[in-house]
Amino acid sequence: MRGFILAAGLGTRLRPLTQLVPKPMVAVADMPLVERAVRQLAAAGVREIGINVFHQPEPILAHLGDGGRFGVTLRIFDERLSPAGGDATPGLQREPLGTGGGLKAAEAWLREGGDRFVLVNGDAWHSYDLAAICAAHRDDAVATMVVHVDRRRPELHTLECHPQGHMPRFLARVPMSVDELEAHSPGFLGIYTGVAVFATRLLDRLPPGRVSGLVLHGLQPALQAGERIDWMRPDGLWVDCGTVEELQRADIFARSLRCLPLERALAGLA
Repeated sequence: MRGFILAAGLGTRLRPLTQLVPKPMVAVADMPLVERAVRQLAAAGVREIGINVFHQPEPILAHLGDGGRFGVTLRIFDERLSPAGGDATPGLQREPLGTGGGLKAAEAWLREGGDRFVLVNGDAWHSYDLAAICAAHRDDAVATMVVHVDRRRPELHTLECHPQGHMPRFLARVPMSVDELEAHSPGFLGIYTGVAVFATRLLDRLPPGRVSGLVLHGLQPALQAGERIDWMRPDGLWVDCGTVEELQRADIFARSLRCLPLERALAGLA
């Protein structure tokens, strides 16, 4: 199974930090977020990893190199050179391709790796066991999405998680209070963490050569067509790192976990 890291976002909520470095290079416990993502995939046995880049990609490329020091091979997809259609000119792209467009641009490479791939966001922090998540994916599911629940952020809970392990729908209107969040039944509402295993057939639904969203243009149509989407809520911590406050929270978590063997290995301390 191949892995893919989404690392092309602009990180606007983290400015002015992201005016100096791309968001995936922001460090948590002295390790850039994108490096942690690479190390976590490597620890799960993933040896071929694709990464899409757009905003200030040079620090990412210089830091990761060819992936050899992490025991992996990296394939870089530079979205500045990927026309989104129309009159777009290579080298003059004004915006990243989005979560769907980025994967569509890497479709041929992802399909070469088999009938599924594991996806992680390069601008979030988590402590999930990616090998266990990959092993849990069912062949009849188009996706297995890792979800998180955070009472502080009711507005992020957009996934309806059925007790039997599948997702019947994405919410059209998100809850705006804790009371509204907890009133939902059956099951619960979850936050999509950006960690998931996808069947490569999902890529068929994404429009080529344009900006698109993974959920809007891929997962929602798949669900409407009767495809099965599963959810997982594994042990572990997750922080989206979208604001300075969340970044500080992730840093506290990461430094607190350094005593654990896996965390020491990921940090190169073992």
